[in-house]
Amino acid sequence: MTLSEAHHSPVANWPGVRPVLACGAAAAAVVGLDALFSATEGYLARPPYYDGAGYMLFGRTEYELIRGLHLNTVYHLLVNAITPGWNTVLALQYLVLGAGAWQAFAVRFWPVALLLLLVFWIVSRRAPRSLAIVATVLTALVPVISAGVRSSSLEFLSGYSNYLENWYLEDLRPDLLAMALILWSVAILAEHSAAPTRATYIASAVFAALAVLIKPSTSPLLLLVWAGALTVVWFVNRRRAGATRAAALAAGLLALLLAPWATVGGGITNASTYLYEASVTYGSVYNTHDNLLQRFGYFVTRIPTDLGPIEGWVAMAGAVVVTVFLVRRRLGPAELIYGAVALVFYLVFGIATTRNTHLPEWTSMALWVYVWAGTARLAAGLRWPSPRLEPALLGAAGLYVLIVYSVGAFAVVNWPANEHASAVQMSLVTSQLAGELDRSLAPSDCFVSSPGPGWPASIQFVLVKSHGDAPGSIGINPSVPPPFYVLAAKHCAAVITFREDIAVVAQAFIALPPYHPYYRAIDQWVRSPDSGYTLDRSWSFADLPPYEAHPLGRYQGLSLTVDLFLRSPTHT
Repeated sequence: MTLSEAHHSPVANWPGVRPVLACGAAAAAVVGLDALFSATEGYLARPPYYDGAGYMLFGRTEYELIRGLHLNTVYHLLVNAITPGWNTVLALQYLVLGAGAWQAFAVRFWPVALLLLLVFWIVSRRAPRSLAIVATVLTALVPVISAGVRSSSLEFLSGYSNYLENWYLEDLRPDLLAMALILWSVAILAEHSAAPTRATYIASAVFAALAVLIKPSTSPLLLLVWAGALTVVWFVNRRRAGATRAAALAAGLLALLLAPWATVGGGITNASTYLYEASVTYGSVYNTHDNLLQRFGYFVTRIPTDLGPIEGWVAMAGAVVVTVFLVRRRLGPAELIYGAVALVFYLVFGIATTRNTHLPEWTSMALWVYVWAGTARLAAGLRWPSPRLEPALLGAAGLYVLIVYSVGAFAVVNWPANEHASAVQMSLVTSQLAGELDRSLAPSDCFVSSPGPGWPASIQFVLVKSHGDAPGSIGINPSVPPPFYVLAAKHCAAVITFREDIAVVAQAFIALPPYHPYYRAIDQWVRSPDSGYTLDRSWSFADLPPYEAHPLGRYQGLSLTVDLFLRSPTHT
């Protein structure tokens, strides 16, 4: 089979029912097994952290409102939401499974299923089905998808723990689903670049619109990537009758689908405001001080973390090989599009001065798709794997799965007791603190929070009532001085603060330095005799590990005491 023949292989232009069902079943198994690892020592073993906890809270609010048939309120919430699509997906997830942490975690099924099916479809269109199965199996095992099993084995074998770099890949942000959707929108165009149909353009535009609604803050990048893929496909087919009209149809459909969100829903304003606040208002908090070279280097060093310590290096080496053949024109427009998408993600996120552990996922997964598309095309040209080698190849993939899960299971069974106890403490204190606030506060009240495991969102998630309301928590605006934060706090019914200085607390929980003066001002005010607040209850944390990288099970433990102050009934 020549490269040209491989490009026009008789495999169906769209995924069949059997691959869809098989990849869906595989995704359910992968997410279910990873949830077991996560519930033992990882993301589900402690209160949901920060951004993910916030999205879970938004989803539960909408869920409770939908149950109460307060649909008009739900509509207005979605109109003003920064992630309307993701909030809706979580709310629907709760409607099916109930409201809770593992129910929210199960939402990962959707992006995982999409990514597994995408890789299978792309590879099977170029190479024998056995290679497509292997590619899908390996995709299911990359840490971005199976963070629980891979993080447990990596940390146990290395003796080094870094929760926010490894386990935190499971944080319930919209990134993974938005990434899967935009890759699908691009792949639909790329895989049909030789002879796109109207269905090609319609399906691609729908996937792109969904990606924007899931994560609007990345909408400029998503639209740029999609428009680039559309332009390449149009250029390849520009001499075909109706090519320009079809491309215009796709662009028009995308604009039509996004128009209600962008205009009536204020999507453009909301996304712009969010990006401005992240880069300017909160720039002192989130911007890094790395130079351009360091920022680009960070995304390269993250590839083995996102794709696996073995798979990541193989993928980078494979990218070099595939690129060489791409430059020599041994590969087609589809591979060019995939490579360009990975490069655009890398450049845009690398140039930005803000970053988190989830941004590199976009580059890593796009690179993964690019490498598998190019490798499959080259393998088909070399007539590899031969039918005689296919059983051995499938057997090796099965053995690798067994090794990965066995090592992960051995790790969690032998997890250090002090690391395990710290996660239990975080869950217990958060649960009891939320219970105390539930008894003391009305839904119309507000409270002041301190840094903790996902606080305040992980606390508010428990406090949501049947009408979707819960006590609010005032946030810190670094553009105003601390005394104004104290003035706002005086309107709240409760204050959560630590007895230890915030610099000590910041060793166990995320408390960025620009926020420290605000926490100190609150603590000094609420403990003063004339604050009008009295100590209600205290909880203790013992032997907590640093939240940053540390030797697994071997660390200088931190002991902290958190106090809950309630406003005195006589105080006005």
